[in-house]
Amino acid sequence: MKFGAQARHAAQRRRFWRRGFAHRRLDLPCRHPRKPGIGSPPVVEALPISSPWRDVVAPLAGDRSLHGLAAMKRLRTDQRDALHARLSVRDYRRGDIVYRPGGHARSLYVVLAGVARLSIPAPNGRSVLIHLLPAGEIFGHTALVEGGGPHIFAADAYTDLRLGRLASDDFFEVTVGTRAPEVRALVSILTERWISLVQRLARFLAQDLQARVAASLIEAVRGFGVEDTRGHMLSLRITQDTIADLSAGSVRKVNAVLRRFERDGLVRKEHGRIVLPDVGALEALALGG
Repeated sequence: MKFGAQARHAAQRRRFWRRGFAHRRLDLPCRHPRKPGIGSPPVVEALPISSPWRDVVAPLAGDRSLHGLAAMKRLRTDQRDALHARLSVRDYRRGDIVYRPGGHARSLYVVLAGVARLSIPAPNGRSVLIHLLPAGEIFGHTALVEGGGPHIFAADAYTDLRLGRLASDDFFEVTVGTRAPEVRALVSILTERWISLVQRLARFLAQDLQARVAASLIEAVRGFGVEDTRGHMLSLRITQDTIADLSAGSVRKVNAVLRRFERDGLVRKEHGRIVLPDVGALEALALGG
């Protein structure tokens, strides 16, 4: 029955995409009723400038602003020249590994020619493609964290590729000069938060709803939990609607998961607050989904 339902959902999704996502599902204003294709204007260009969807639906599609430029092109000419002078250049064949997750991040990488691919491993063994990066883009941002954290992405050559490797210290020295230490400290804080959000979103792409609910409960208890003999109690009152939003699921389906967790002794409520008696068991569900 489960697999039959999955097949029906897959067929529904195919019909949905054939009808056209942008114009029917989101009720976006459209000046051009024909389907997007060669010669058709991008969906984002069809949106009013003030529409909040411009920043959500394919944010770079049809973008003619500075945000649509590759990272290196957004630097001043003197900065680009100084960075190029410090690059260590290497060529990669298609499919070659640039770095793997877990390796120590010390350098940034500039795409000089070809296309680089960034992906992230999910707990269930799948690999989620994050980005394809053309010439002029910079990646390896984990190196911006003070002390250099581990790589969270896998980077490889999507096509034959030429990369310039740049020490993170050189990047800060060229771009901000004598203020490098204080700017680096700030960038490190922001980069750490960005990395955690990317990991969360990538993980959600590969997880089923039960795993997403388990992961959301764990994240909530780590941020707002108090440990005692009963387990971990959330000090913040979090509604079922909020858990559904955190888990990217409907309230009805998330409530069904929560009831199942409650029957299994993984979740209970005391005086209106959520208690997790066994966080380790929830972690196993999150990693297994």
